[in-house]
Amino acid sequence: MTKVDIDAFVLTELTGIAAPAGTPMQRAASQLQKALPPGWRVEVVESSRGAARLGQPVLRLVMGDF
Repeated sequence: MTKVDIDAFVLTELTGIAAPAGTPMQRAASQLQKALPPGWRVEVVESSRGAARLGQPVLRLVMGDF
């Protein structure tokens, strides 16, 4: 398994909400970003589904233009 240094990666583009640097959600997004193929990106956005998660930060995968 590849060792990933998630602290060295800074997710510069956040969509919807601004997650403070170093939050668990941002660290998860940066780790996932490193594992994705080129062209894909991870965004941290506010959830718009489900009453329990409404307004909570969630990760969204966006496929690049191929």
